[in-house]
Amino acid sequence: MRYLLILVVMLALLMPTFAAAQGSPDVQVDTYGLRIDGRTVEVLFRVRDRATGRDLQGLTSRDLRLIEDNLTINPRLEVSETQTDAVNPFQSVDLATLPGGTQPVAGSQAVELEVVGSTIGIVYDASLLMNAAGDPTDYVARGRGLIIDFLEAGRMIAPNNPEHVGLFIPLSVPTISGENIRPMELPDFVHDRNAVINTLNQMAPRTGKTNIFDTISLAVAATADAAAERGADAYVLVVTDGGDSTSVGSLDALMAEASARNVRMLIVGVGPQQRLASNAATLTTLANKTRGAYIGNPSGEELQNFYGRYVNVVGQSAYVLRYTTDLIDDGKTHNLIIRIEGPGRGESPVIPLFVDMPGPVEELDLRPVLQGYALRAVPLLIVVSVLMTSLVWFSKRFKGPSSSISGGITRA
Repeated sequence: MRYLLILVVMLALLMPTFAAAQGSPDVQVDTYGLRIDGRTVEVLFRVRDRATGRDLQGLTSRDLRLIEDNLTINPRLEVSETQTDAVNPFQSVDLATLPGGTQPVAGSQAVELEVVGSTIGIVYDASLLMNAAGDPTDYVARGRGLIIDFLEAGRMIAPNNPEHVGLFIPLSVPTISGENIRPMELPDFVHDRNAVINTLNQMAPRTGKTNIFDTISLAVAATADAAAERGADAYVLVVTDGGDSTSVGSLDALMAEASARNVRMLIVGVGPQQRLASNAATLTTLANKTRGAYIGNPSGEELQNFYGRYVNVVGQSAYVLRYTTDLIDDGKTHNLIIRIEGPGRGESPVIPLFVDMPGPVEELDLRPVLQGYALRAVPLLIVVSVLMTSLVWFSKRFKGPSSSISGGITRA
């Protein structure tokens, strides 16, 4: 008994958790079109992951449950998916253009799919200390030119929803008044890569040591937040020689933060070859631990290929659901809910259904119904007859001078 009581208390404590979990869907289902042809129902919809803001891709009929008039049904489902990717950046899905003679219901609309360009935070270690005595190369200018090559490589990748780019410039140490990590001309992420290029061309380099790794940490957090708002991939492009003796944060903490927030580090080493050789191991580790990559002193063409190899777009998806309903043409409006129970949980708003069955109604075969009635009614009739016969016999057998209960007990 004691153990039973403990179990009951535990279940009572866990019930709010279960209720909260069921009341907080992690996907959003949006419906765009409905077509009903006889008893064939087609629904055009999209599913978005609330945490990432991205379309949920790869759903199948096993991931869907249908609810008609508040009852779960199990019809045969056909689910088709349309996706966009780098090869097919535009797709339009419209029930009106799909095979079938019936037009969608009023209010239905097409779904225009595109690809989402990445969100990229650029950390540019623009310090004159990148240059070296005896080396005629202007590594500050070279780093600026490589960033521009990188941006140009993605100019036409996602024209309808292009990359979102932010600029981060490490501060001088000691701090110099008037310096900002994010340029005043470009305080936020922007889609206009020309604005980023103009800011790079006009900015003056730092003159001393810089806190490159602390700036990367700030860029990781800001880029992750901006990417989540768009449902995009997040990258931090770092252009540096790797020299940093002023940052206070640890590299381990930086790598852990970037990994936890799904931010990939793309690191471009720029500087004298001997200096890069000393810092390449650290920069390579930082890149690899965040599923990124490192490249040292590349040419413009090599960096554009680097972009093509590691920077991705995010595709979008739309689904068309088709099934046959058992609802009858009773002149009433019924309702449908699409519930997602696959890689995510959530359900659509109520979808009104009005079933239309044109043409003559097929002759109904009532034999199975009558047979079922006979199998149940005949035994029941026999039982009722026996009970009635028994009641009549008992009433005659024990009938006395008074049959009134209210008259009290009458002795024989």
